[in-house]
Formats: sequence, structure tokens, C-alpha cells
Amino acid sequence: MTQKDKIALIMAGGQMLHRCASDESEAAALTEEDFLAYFRDEIREKFYVVNWSCQPISHYTLRMYSDVIRLAGAQIEAGAAGVVLTCGTQAMAEAAYFADLVWTYPQPLIITSSVYPAETPGSETALHVSQSVRAAESRACWGQGVLVCVQDQIYAASEVCHLSNYGRFGHSSFSFGPVAVFPGPYDELVRFRKVSRGRIMDIDVSPARNVEILEASLGGGDVLLNALLDGRVAELDGLVISAFGDGDVPPSWGPLLRRVLRADTPVVLASRCPIGYVRSGIDFEGSARRLLEMGLISAGTLTPLQARIRLAVGLGAALPDQELRAYMLDRLDK
Repeated sequence: MTQKDKIALIMAGGQMLHRCASDESEAAALTEEDFLAYFRDEIREKFYVVNWSCQPISHYTLRMYSDVIRLAGAQIEAGAAGVVLTCGTQAMAEAAYFADLVWTYPQPLIITSSVYPAETPGSETALHVSQSVRAAESRACWGQGVLVCVQDQIYAASEVCHLSNYGRFGHSSFSFGPVAVFPGPYDELVRFRKVSRGRIMDIDVSPARNVEILEASLGGGDVLLNALLDGRVAELDGLVISAFGDGDVPPSWGPLLRRVLRADTPVVLASRCPIGYVRSGIDFEGSARRLLEMGLISAGTLTPLQARIRLAVGLGAALPDQELRAYMLDRLDK
């Protein structure tokens, strides 16, 4: 087997690349040699390592992740059979969703993580990486876009969500479940279904830098909206409103959002519900119906986090207004 036939393992951070002190207050990055020592020879010979960064995922931006996805694409262009990318758990769902919007290759990109550092008893490092490598080389994962491999399961990037920051049950998919599973540590991958993907942008698209989320709450948000309008709205590339269930907001937000629109800033309306959908229902001040009539863009079934990433990609691709609106609803057509 030549290196061209192997899986590229991009070390891009996450607990699995660290060893931790006994009190968990300090962590040190593993050397490549230490990391490779966790894997059996038959797994280790299937992949080669590409070092990128060991920063906490909270230090990354969409544009930084754009760089690492291009790096993953370069491995495919050089002949890799697939790519595995390590990631921190805390924003893995966002990273995977962004990558899936621009991953144009049929070869799989598998993102994986571990709740615990590699040298902590019970760490999933060896298991998750081994299963990710096996998934990346499986033809069952070809053409499925970006997938997340954790907890013996494979999730579609557009469906995975982060439920908990502790324990090994942290990621799941509310409505759809996994697309494939490893029934046991040494069992073959069992695929349940194909992944439905919407429009895929070019991997070289650079996402808009300043797209923010503002969440509605009972009686809250006016101060932040006014502060934005008073001094910083010109810096915004786009704004996502994380609204009440149907897409409604407090009545005082209407005039404020009109001012945001007058600044030629696209505003997307999303439901803050984990399984939500923007519904143009009853007509009242602050209702989703009035906001959409005003010119806000519906996020449809997208979560606010997904809507922010999708809007940043659409703006980065310089989509005109009507095309941008269609792109935000692309998932509904599948």
C-alpha cells in the first residue's frame, strides 16, 4: 500500500491529542510518536498523520476552519483515499456542518473527537480514531459528504447535535439517528441509509467574517439590538435571529430590525427550538409573518447555529438576494 492509498489523519486539536494532569487543570499536547503508540499495527498502517493545530476549538473561527478543510481537500488531490479530522467536542457539530457545505469530493471526510484526553482511563481516543479510519476507507461512506464518527456511530454532519458536555453520550441526532454504526469494536460498518445533501459550495469559498446570532428571550434583547445599531451595525456582514418557537420576537424588535435591514445587512430568522421550523402563522407585531414580510430571510428547519454558518458561506460566495434566500432553504427541497 502506498501513501496515496492511505487515509490522511489531520491532527487539528481536541482532547484526544493531549495528556492531562491529574486535576484536569492543565493539558499537554502529545507528540506524534506518543499518539501513534495508541494504535495496533493493522490500523496504524492505514493512515498517515498531518499536523495542523492543537488549539482549543473555542479559539477557531470559520475562516480558520476553512483553511483546514482546504488542507483536507489537498490530501484528496494528492491521492489520499479519505480524510479523518480530529476536533474538540464543544463545537464539533458546527465544524462538521460548515465542512459539509463546501466538501465537494466523493471521498469521505470523517470528523471525530474524544471527551477525555488520550491518557485518561476510559478515553475513546484509540476507538474513535480507529473507527473513523475504517469508515473513511469504506465505500459505504463515499459520496456522503462530511460525517461525524463518535460513540460507535456515524452521523451526518447536517443532523448531528451536541447534547451534553460530559459523559460519552454527548452527541446524537434528534430526528434521524445515525446513518451507520459499528455494532462492536471489531465489527464491520453497517450502513442504514444514504445522506441527503443540498447545494455544495466550492471549497475555496471564504465565509463572511462577521455574522452574529441574537437570541430572543422573554423581555430581553432590546439593549443589545440598540447597542448594535448605535455603533456597530456597519461591521455586520449578516445577522441571525434566534427567535421563539415559530419565529416570533418581542414587538419592540420590529422597528429595530427594520433599521438593520436599511443598513443593507441580511437578517435570517430561525427558531431557537432544537427541532424547529419557522412558521408564518398568526399576524401580530413581532410575528414571524410580519418579519418575513419585512424582508427577513427564513432559515426553515435550520438551527440558529446552522443558519449562521450557512449565511456566512452564502455571503462568502457573493450570492445575490434571491439566490441567498433559496440557498438558506435548500435543505427543505430534499
